[in-house]
Amino acid sequence: MPDMDAVTARAELLEWETPEFEDIGCAAEVTMYVAQLED
Repeated sequence: MPDMDAVTARAELLEWETPEFEDIGCAAEVTMYVAQLED
């Protein structure tokens, strides 16, 4: 399992870079992408 703290930290970082990050679809895609990076 990926480190959820690391995933959260990266998601927060991406959130600063992408104001539209609040969109659920975008959030899901980013979460999947980060999970793949952690794999």
